[in-house]
Amino acid sequence: MDAHNRKVIEVSADLHQQVRKLALLNDLKIYVLANALVEDALNDKERIAALIKRLKL
Repeated sequence: MDAHNRKVIEVSADLHQQVRKLALLNDLKIYVLANALVEDALNDKERIAALIKRLKL
């Protein structure tokens, strides 16, 4: 990961707290986990298409 090519993604405070409680992670580790989750999800194009449809985006 290129440190100069970072973008910010906002998550709800509730989601942040749930992840923090679930894994007992600090903010930096939550950042790493969130990136891994997004990367993993993006590999499943059918799942992403279904989610976009369900959310009516």
